[in-house]
Amino acid sequence: MAVPARYNIPIRPPSGSRMKRTIALALLAACTSAGTLAAPAGTRVPAEKAPAAAPYQRQAYVIPYKQFTLQNGLTLIVHEDHSVPVVGVNIWYHVGSRNEKRGKTGFAHLFEHFFFNGSENHPHGFREAMDDLGANNRNGTTNTDRTNFFEDVPVSALERTLYLEADRMGFLGNYISKEMLERERGVVQNEKRQGENQPYGRVHLEKSARMYPYSHPYSWPVIGSMEDLAAASLDDIREWYRTYYGPNNAVISLAGDITPERALALVKKYFESIPPGPPLPRLEAWVPRLDGNVRDEMEDQVPQVRIYRSWHVPGWRDSDVVKLGMVSDVLANSRNARLNRRLIDEKKLATGVSAGVDVSELSSTFDIAVTVKPGVDPALVERELDAALAELLDKGPTAPEVARVKASTLAAFARGIERLGGFGGRSDVLAESMTYGGTPDAYLKQLDTLSAAQPAALKAVAGQWLRAPHYTMTVKPFAKVSAAAPAVDRKVLPALGDAPDVKFPAMQKATLSNGVKVVLLERHAAPIVNVALAIDAGTAADTPEKAGLASLTLELLDKGTRARDAYQMSDALESLGARLFTGTGSDMSLVRLQAMSANLAPSLALLAEAALAPAFPTDQFALAQQRRLAGIAQEKAQPNALALRTLPAILYGAGSSYALPASGFENSVASLKRDDVVRWHGEWFKPGSATIVVTGNTTLAQVVPLLEASFGKWQAGSAPAKAAATAPAAPVAKRIYLIDKPGALQSTILAGHLSLPPGQPEDLAMEPVMQNFGGMATSRLNRNLRLDKHWSYGGVGRLTSVRGPRNFFTLIAVQSDKTKESMIEVNKEIHDIAGKRPIQGNEFASIMRNMTSRLPGRFETINALESAALETINLGLPEDYWANYAAGMRSLSAPQLAGAAAKFIRPDDVVWLVVGDLKKIEPRIRELGWGDIVVLDSDGNPAR
Repeated sequence: MAVPARYNIPIRPPSGSRMKRTIALALLAACTSAGTLAAPAGTRVPAEKAPAAAPYQRQAYVIPYKQFTLQNGLTLIVHEDHSVPVVGVNIWYHVGSRNEKRGKTGFAHLFEHFFFNGSENHPHGFREAMDDLGANNRNGTTNTDRTNFFEDVPVSALERTLYLEADRMGFLGNYISKEMLERERGVVQNEKRQGENQPYGRVHLEKSARMYPYSHPYSWPVIGSMEDLAAASLDDIREWYRTYYGPNNAVISLAGDITPERALALVKKYFESIPPGPPLPRLEAWVPRLDGNVRDEMEDQVPQVRIYRSWHVPGWRDSDVVKLGMVSDVLANSRNARLNRRLIDEKKLATGVSAGVDVSELSSTFDIAVTVKPGVDPALVERELDAALAELLDKGPTAPEVARVKASTLAAFARGIERLGGFGGRSDVLAESMTYGGTPDAYLKQLDTLSAAQPAALKAVAGQWLRAPHYTMTVKPFAKVSAAAPAVDRKVLPALGDAPDVKFPAMQKATLSNGVKVVLLERHAAPIVNVALAIDAGTAADTPEKAGLASLTLELLDKGTRARDAYQMSDALESLGARLFTGTGSDMSLVRLQAMSANLAPSLALLAEAALAPAFPTDQFALAQQRRLAGIAQEKAQPNALALRTLPAILYGAGSSYALPASGFENSVASLKRDDVVRWHGEWFKPGSATIVVTGNTTLAQVVPLLEASFGKWQAGSAPAKAAATAPAAPVAKRIYLIDKPGALQSTILAGHLSLPPGQPEDLAMEPVMQNFGGMATSRLNRNLRLDKHWSYGGVGRLTSVRGPRNFFTLIAVQSDKTKESMIEVNKEIHDIAGKRPIQGNEFASIMRNMTSRLPGRFETINALESAALETINLGLPEDYWANYAAGMRSLSAPQLAGAAAKFIRPDDVVWLVVGDLKKIEPRIRELGWGDIVVLDSDGNPAR
């Protein structure tokens, strides 16, 4: 997976991007913001002071470690934590697209793909090996400066994992064949098409080429040039491998249920005899300077104008980058941030604003992106942007703004290091600090910089870098390294241990005085607590005339209360390091709080205030309505989203509440009034229909009095009974529905039918069936269309989780010229899994190892525990469902999986929906003869 940019400052949260306040230029379709100016007309909002967060305690963020250096130069970092029987394995190679040369680009990213194809002593796929041993949270990514591979594995499989990682570090070059090179070229081409097929998907490529000098290594894309990859020879590829993937250019970070002594012994056993690569010259900084303002324009298939603006700033090691990240948070990314408030709320010129620092090793960029409201002159938006930035540069940020940014950033970091592995997890933080900062605890210096920063310092650094960039370079010698004598027979594959037992926390229960049910799952691994208020009503409570009302109501809950406007609420939450989210599913709505355990009481008070006393300001309702209309346009611009919002109406029928998209329709949303939102909230938010789920660092004795204090005054009562969701009495007639997307580089294929509701005896057996069919990188669907035929970057197969009739579907984007052929293959896979080729033999053994061995990592975070508890409540599962889940999964047999698949999946009922360039694909689809062809518009209505 190419990661062409890291929009962040170096301190990172648990997400795929590198830091929380950032703009991902190719992915800003989701760029939105929220805020309000005032309560309804005539309402006075008192100016309440934001509560003070606990002071910065450096020790709370320290990740203990031990560091070793092998004689071949390999660096090993070990963090010991025996909370769960899992080890996060994270390997960073200090090589990225910056090490390439013009004419030979894309090698770093291509090699990331090669690493998943096996090696000399294990000539089998790495994905398959990881699935077989039950790895979770696994991937590989490439950016400008490094390539990393990570996986969370049960401790019983750690030795095999290290064997496999060592073999592809030292024994991959000779295994690469011409056939492998050709195959992966095809996969990369589809990855590139998939990225560029998205709205705004080409922005980053153009930006890099224009901002950086022609000779700068950041001037070409991480994914490389297709022409360069097509011209690459096997000798070129193998030389690249020998140069950059030696142990002296790598860091191994292990975090979890392992001792330093055991880790060192295993790493020495498998890695120390690997010869080092050559010494590498290392350019450490190159910050370009633009001679003057550069302007550019491009056209793309997007629903709104978007303005991007960037400045060159220093790289990862410079402490100014941390301060600049804080400056970006003052400008945007928060409801009360300056650009959000000015451009969205006060001037009503934009529907989305984002800002951040795209941090790289040699240099970075400070970026702002604004999504312009339809009908607004972009030049006017630019003038307002200039004015807001000039005010900040002239006067600097305020002390409350700086305090808010500090609290929210530290809270994001704390949530990230709850995880052992993956982006933002402990192993990742240590590996990044070692690779870029020269020591595993370099991140602490950045935290210290953030904590100590004052308004005057941020004003100074903003004035320096947002007006005039600079350039610095330092060269350091390399240490002399050598390989140890081989100490292991690499032809012997280490055995897997027994999968570790899984213990799910008890679901402790209580009831508040007004009837609100409370469920607690304790987990004391990190000083954080999640609280979810679950309301027994979701989008299924909507009607076609008011589709989108439920989700719009939930969206407005944190846009102002009777005591605080939205800015005061935002400041109050961020000052406590807390975050508030709302969401609406088909059957249930959620108001979710993420809090620091030290600040739980005031954070709960804010949750209750938002949920029970929303003001629904008139002006904020109008803004949310406008944003929703823009969001629906964005959904229609995304081929996958368009398909997913269209198919339910076909399957369930127009009269079913499950047929309605959560976001609604343009006409239904446009017709909504503020009174509709107030009425929906009053009707469905009742204590007797609510459950509060608490997960994390607290106890029932501690949290119940706090909940009673916050929610106890909520007047008792229950919401009205909901009508059961309906489905057609007979299956939908077999048809192929088409939606035209002129110029599309890919076709999105969605095939599905209605299946059975939950509560079937075979529900548990369907989980490994769906995982094997379309739930992982090596599923049947992906093995066929990505790994074998290279027509797609990948797809999924799902069985939706609703209380009524569920929807079985497959979704995959394929290259346009293989649309018909891909439909044939998807149809074949559906027939096979339904009974023609049941899961048995080695395939059954492998998927069951995957399902059982990955269980220890499945419930690693309190977010995962919260999701499991909410699923229990939503679907009415037995209280001991998750406690018995592992034993039930281990007891399943191949005939049980076959029986479940045959019962739930009905190939003859499948309905097809394809989104693509109909001029290219429609004639060949008609050749299939699979039923009537119906062409729809983007609203799901017949187009011709």
